[in-house]
Amino acid sequence: MKLLFPNWRKLGFRFLRLGTEIIKPLLQQNQEWLLKSVIKDTELCISKSISTITVSAEDIERAAESQIQGSFVWCWDSKYRCLKKEDFESIKTADFADRMKWIADIFDCDNFASLFSDILTIIFGVNSIGIAIGAVLDKQTKEVLGYHAYNILPLIEKDKIVLYLYEPQTDETTIASRETNMSYGIYRTDLIIFK
Repeated sequence: MKLLFPNWRKLGFRFLRLGTEIIKPLLQQNQEWLLKSVIKDTELCISKSISTITVSAEDIERAAESQIQGSFVWCWDSKYRCLKKEDFESIKTADFADRMKWIADIFDCDNFASLFSDILTIIFGVNSIGIAIGAVLDKQTKEVLGYHAYNILPLIEKDKIVLYLYEPQTDETTIASRETNMSYGIYRTDLIIFK
């Protein structure tokens, strides 16, 4: 049997995007970006065939103990699905968080970190995106400037887990340590929850 629409997936995603445009006047800014993002991320997941690698909570705890000594690590599950570093780079490039609007006390750092973790779980099946909480330190004085939430990602590189600190508000990504040098300041990771 010959399919009438050989590119039916592309057609389906076009209809979803059209639907978003139709209801756009009814949506708040962050609702619109979230809806568009879910469609885009789902299309990316299907088209790139992004896969995951399963690791244990103990594997993640050992990686954290090695890289981020002194931080409290709390694993809520016994098994986690992780991304390869190159697959994360594809996802990060298409990430929606940079388009979300920051709203003090309503949609701020903890919401960005939680949403990024949840989207990767829902769309890509990746439940290993940790939500980290810690102090931001001044680069010169090491004085505490405030407290912040961000993500810690266990990514697979050459069959080994490497933890990365990911700032979902700016897409800045670097290898994680207890005190990670970021562009805004030094992020001192005190707690990581892998949920």
